[in-house]
Amino acid sequence: MRPVRRRGTAALLAAGLALGVTVAGCAPADGGPRAARQIALDPTLPHVVEPASVTGLETVTRSATDKRHRLFTTYPVVPGAEALTERLARAVDDLADPYERDITSGRAELGGLVPELNVQWSLTAASGNVVGVRLVNWKSQGADVGETRRTYWYDGTTGKAVGSDALVNGERDLERLAELVRARIEAKADPKRVTAFPETFSSMAFNDDGELVVEFSDHSVAPDAPGRVAVALSAREFEPLLSDLGRRARAASLAPRPRLTLGADVPTATRDVRTRVPSARVNCSVAKCVALTFDDGPGPDTPRLLDALDRADARATFFVVGANAAAHPQVVRRMAAEGHEIGDHTRCHRDLTRLAPIQVHAEVQQTQDTVRRITGRAPVLLRPPYGASNGVVTDVARSLGLVQVLWNADTLDWRDQDPAAVADRAVGGARPGGVILMHDTYGTSVDAVPRIVARLKGEGYTLVTVSDLLAARHARPGDRFTGL
Repeated sequence: MRPVRRRGTAALLAAGLALGVTVAGCAPADGGPRAARQIALDPTLPHVVEPASVTGLETVTRSATDKRHRLFTTYPVVPGAEALTERLARAVDDLADPYERDITSGRAELGGLVPELNVQWSLTAASGNVVGVRLVNWKSQGADVGETRRTYWYDGTTGKAVGSDALVNGERDLERLAELVRARIEAKADPKRVTAFPETFSSMAFNDDGELVVEFSDHSVAPDAPGRVAVALSAREFEPLLSDLGRRARAASLAPRPRLTLGADVPTATRDVRTRVPSARVNCSVAKCVALTFDDGPGPDTPRLLDALDRADARATFFVVGANAAAHPQVVRRMAAEGHEIGDHTRCHRDLTRLAPIQVHAEVQQTQDTVRRITGRAPVLLRPPYGASNGVVTDVARSLGLVQVLWNADTLDWRDQDPAAVADRAVGGARPGGVILMHDTYGTSVDAVPRIVARLKGEGYTLVTVSDLLAARHARPGDRFTGL
């Protein structure tokens, strides 16, 4: 049996820099050799499947920000696993809806800090007829601060999505599993809290060596100490306890070339990507320029947005979330090929002002690496999530050669999700040299783009990238840019 590992701040930060894995709830950046090296550091890290290896996978992203709250949630949609999508959507809603109700009612005060909710996902298995999805929720609201972790499994033989306890063959074997974990929790948690209930074992998966990883949410088995508590059990100990689904889930986690066989009818993209011939940079100190910017994607509607921009011969800047970019590399490649600019919106969309310097660096650097791997070129622009920046964020941006980009016009498209209202705010807030904030994760925002572009062009604007605007101003790495 592998030892219990409590991943405190120091361990998390070391992992983030040495191996390129994220911290504070985010999943590792990709699978393969990098994921394999994680085991040497911590065997309690679950196996991670590259999301781009799942044909047709989409992501659902929800975000919101104002003076009272900061919200970002995301989960995957795996073709052929409809029950899993429903289960994940329900799980995310169960986290986000009470949070938003507390915001509305005024019960979410946090000593002057804006409450934050962040939900991320990773694939722990995706092969044969089995899919595993791990959700990690970071919440900072009043006295409720910390992470919760849940892993859901889809069984293609039954068409059902189940919790992690379904990996074990019944109540008796769940009790035996609890005994094994209690014996290894040691002084780092309270063994009495490891009860033989499904809720206790809400997050189980397998590591790269095929060992069973049992992890617990913050404060659940160690109420007086922060940090993740997890156990890795050897195959000799847990294999007799596995259900049929558990055995297939382990095999899927160990598959050298994972391939889903859920029988989903996945549409094949047939559109030819048109590589733009670079045009002469517009002189925005003379021309009437404005920059449309889109945060949080790519998402399911991003290709439709690219179609609209292509028809209008307009360029934009996309501040991508690294986790979404890794799931949709073909869309990111299309952005670059069609002449749009790609900026860094961090790996997991956490409020950077609440993270330690090394965590901020990891959040930004990983998206740099992801975009460079996909397009061959790293971003030169950073948009901190929620526009939240401080001296630490500025120092990290400067060290990575990035200009921080904010905005002067907010369409509030996350709030209304009304194409007409979004278009009115975009055009009404436009100014020469301005930066307009939108999100390509909402279909209604994409619906608004054709009328926005047409109206802006009708007013004499040229739609450019943020770097086109920056060419008219000497901006140095670390500077905050809100427009000319």
